[in-house]
Amino acid sequence: MTLVDEALLERVARERRFDPRTLEIARRLSIHKDSPKMLSTEYGVIHQRIYAIRRMVQEAVQGYGLPEGWSEVTLRGPADFVLATKAKFERQMRARLRSAQ
Repeated sequence: MTLVDEALLERVARERRFDPRTLEIARRLSIHKDSPKMLSTEYGVIHQRIYAIRRMVQEAVQGYGLPEGWSEVTLRGPADFVLATKAKFERQMRARLRSAQ
């Protein structure tokens, strides 16, 4: 099972257009590790719905997979700093790809 963090869950929610209640169930399943039985009772839905939400999130996250040894980062800060960092990253990636050929 793929680990889901808040950023991945938000991405899934945007792309799947989860309603707030479904997003909260997904968050509690994936991040807080609440049990499906407890969530089923608390939200008044059948177990199958809880498991369907879990499956939707897991399938979407697996589709976002990165190659082994890679990771993803989001930068927030002054625009000029972010642009300079992005440009440096792109130069280094081009150099790495050239050296791999």
